[in-house]
Amino acid sequence: MSMSSDAIPQSDAAFYSTPLASLTKAIAKLGRAESEDEIVETLRVTARTLIGCEGISIIRREGDLCHYVEEDAIGPLWKGEKFPASACVSGWAMLNRRTVVIPDVSEDDRIPHELYAKTFVKAAAVAPVRVDDPIGAIGAYWSRSYTPAQFELDILEALAGAAATAMEKTKAVRELAETIATSASTKVLIDESLARDVERVQGIAAVPTILDVVLQMTGMGFAAVARVTEDRWITCKSLDHVGFGLKPGDELPVESTLCDEIRGHRQPIVFDDATADPQYRDHHTPRIYGLRSYISIPIILANGQFFGTLCAIDPNPAKINNPQVINSFKLFAELIGQHLDADDRLKAANGALEREKEVSELREQFIAVLGHDLRNPIAAIDAGTSRLLKEGWTERSPLVLKLMKSSISRMIGLVDNVMDFARARMGGGISLEVAEHDLSVTLGHVVDEIRLAHPDRSIVADFDLLRPLKVDGLRLAQMFSNLVANAVTHGSEAEPIRILGTVRNGLLEISVSNGGTPIPSEVRERLFQPFRRGDLRPSMQGLGLGLYIAFEIAKAHKGMISVRSDDAETCFTFSMPF
Repeated sequence: MSMSSDAIPQSDAAFYSTPLASLTKAIAKLGRAESEDEIVETLRVTARTLIGCEGISIIRREGDLCHYVEEDAIGPLWKGEKFPASACVSGWAMLNRRTVVIPDVSEDDRIPHELYAKTFVKAAAVAPVRVDDPIGAIGAYWSRSYTPAQFELDILEALAGAAATAMEKTKAVRELAETIATSASTKVLIDESLARDVERVQGIAAVPTILDVVLQMTGMGFAAVARVTEDRWITCKSLDHVGFGLKPGDELPVESTLCDEIRGHRQPIVFDDATADPQYRDHHTPRIYGLRSYISIPIILANGQFFGTLCAIDPNPAKINNPQVINSFKLFAELIGQHLDADDRLKAANGALEREKEVSELREQFIAVLGHDLRNPIAAIDAGTSRLLKEGWTERSPLVLKLMKSSISRMIGLVDNVMDFARARMGGGISLEVAEHDLSVTLGHVVDEIRLAHPDRSIVADFDLLRPLKVDGLRLAQMFSNLVANAVTHGSEAEPIRILGTVRNGLLEISVSNGGTPIPSEVRERLFQPFRRGDLRPSMQGLGLGLYIAFEIAKAHKGMISVRSDDAETCFTFSMPF
């Protein structure tokens, strides 16, 4: 992008000779940086060229010290050295929270002359990184006495502001990563939400047409829909005829844009020529980005939320500050907002419909299965009661009572499963009471109980759990009992059930294996859903909640249950980090 030299002040000619796309790309790259090293490297390779100086330094504040971590210069500066903040210019900029300009280092008392004597530096400008609470600084140096132009200081401060935003973002990512030890990847939740917003705008078929009409109507060179928050400015969709350099997903420091002001007052900002506009001729945004003409209209959703802006810019003046153009932009912004609202309503309606279908299906399955499973124990109790009333006490009465007690126990078990199901589905998951437990003892008791109930089945258990673990012992016993009972029910009676429990590499693993017919792949996909027993064996008893509840207990412990099934064996494995 270029401008004729007679259209701009002579003092700003050097600024416009620098490709605007380079500055935009540097700021966008800082916004995408994922580490402090990447931020520093981006500044090192871009700042000197963009500012037009002979050297730059990147300084990190470390308590009361200034650490010169990187540099790019025509001669050596102070890379790797640390100085007291009270004894160097970068420290002065941070302590006073403002940019310092020194046209001649030999005449400024803030300069430690013994440090500068061995360098080429004759003039300097230093901007703090994060003005409110500085965490570092960027220094620019010249080999002659020199007073930087305002646009050069604007670029220096824009880079410092972009670096501050990038530093805060990478810090947030790092802190989130430290709190999610089991996560394979770390992604800031707000980034995921904003990424979805970008996708939503890109999914509106009318947006490319709107941007094209905007540029044809105004004669401007760049138009975009931007998502704007308190601390982010992100391109959702753009049309670029002037090499501004922003693509969907690219960011600018929100404080360097006029959209930040629009987010606050929610009114359009329009000017035909920044150099002639009394309000914006000295504003930092036109200077940083080389803008002459600008229009930006807020996009407001039906709930009153500020989404972002529809904007257009150009390095040349344009006739846009008139009712026809402004009203057309308002209409387009309103249309985009309505599309976003319709998308939200459609997704909400589809989600509600899916939830209602799921609840309805579960309700029907629950009533049918519970009615069927309670019928047998109730009938057994009824028959036993009738027999006792008819025959009185006989030698068979203890056996009848034992059978009735077994039926009652089975009904209690059904009710317990229903309660666990309700807690898991309606209460946000199964609650835990965590304490230190010796799982070898706890799981050993479960094995003993199942062996007693099924003396004809061979169960081989090997627990290598040498130290107590912080878990909910009763819940893990319940989960383990469901897995073993599942193996007893479905495994081959001719083959043993094998159980292995180990703790290694920060992972607790408990596996339950059995022989028999493998579980079909289409059934394995639904194995841990409730009321799925008919997929396996229509004649089996129970609500079909055992594996579902086991899975929910595993999830409550931040663990998981996986299943592997082939002709050799079927193996359920519970794993949990600790």
